[in-house]
Amino acid sequence: MYVKANAYIQIIRKDGKKISFNSFNSIVIERDMDKINSSCKIKIPTSARLEYKATDRAESVQTSQQFARGDKIKVFLGYNSELISEFEGFIYRINYKSPLEIECEGYEFVLRSPCEAKTWSSTTLKEVLNYLCKGSEITLSDKIPDIKFTKFIIKANTTRLEALQMVKEKYGLTIFFTDKMLYAGLAYTLDLGTVKYKLGWNTIKDDELKYRNADDVRLKVKAVWIKPNNTKVEVQVGDPEGSQRTLFYYNVGSKQELEKLAKQDIQKYKYSGYEGKITTFLQPFAKPGMKAELSDPKYSERAGSYYITKTKLEAGLKGYRRTVEFRIKL
Repeated sequence: MYVKANAYIQIIRKDGKKISFNSFNSIVIERDMDKINSSCKIKIPTSARLEYKATDRAESVQTSQQFARGDKIKVFLGYNSELISEFEGFIYRINYKSPLEIECEGYEFVLRSPCEAKTWSSTTLKEVLNYLCKGSEITLSDKIPDIKFTKFIIKANTTRLEALQMVKEKYGLTIFFTDKMLYAGLAYTLDLGTVKYKLGWNTIKDDELKYRNADDVRLKVKAVWIKPNNTKVEVQVGDPEGSQRTLFYYNVGSKQELEKLAKQDIQKYKYSGYEGKITTFLQPFAKPGMKAELSDPKYSERAGSYYITKTKLEAGLKGYRRTVEFRIKL
């Protein structure tokens, strides 16, 4: 079957005017559930032929003069006429190179604005997020857990994005965007759908995907219980000589319960199965927060479900490729 790689890129300027084009030098889109920021980098020619649909008039223009920082941008990619939304965000920076380079951010861009200082004697994670995102188009995931904070402070001269980063680092939460939707909570609990991969069939490259046995994994876990008053209790379990992971817990009753939970959770990381990444075509679609069902025609016993933590899409003259990274077996 013959397929043709297609694209549609739309820029909505702050004055409301729309610019669209379907030709480019290259596009790179990266998403990582460990980072709040997502990125899209587009390279296009420095000059172009601009067509006005209303009057059928056309003129040659410098592409860098047609848009600016803060303009909205949407990127659709696909095969034949089946285009999928791959990125939605804002222009962050224009690099005057040849070809012209447009750096874009997701909806975290709107949180770069200053935030009014605020002090809560008692609050929740969701209340803080609503405060940081008020007045924007950002929506909160309905999977955000009920986590209580005692005496939460946002200092003066802090941007909303800096405050969000502080929440992530202080409480050990996973925080990332999926277009307009913001998720904040415990790692590997969000379910954004399922994608199926059959090694050697709908994958291009899988030599960076390694199979490991649970008995070979040496791991220690530093478990941190954050109490409602923001004090912390820590325990360490596992192999003292193993690689370390830090896990955060809330609503724990005692230090003994914390240790018990950590010993249970360490088994999530000491599994027999795959780790690493695969390279696929543009389809099937995948993004962090989705579940990958992996099958191996040569070794059926290696089938399993894995949590997607990171994706990188590269589009250009050589076609479309998506790298999908796994970290934990479900």
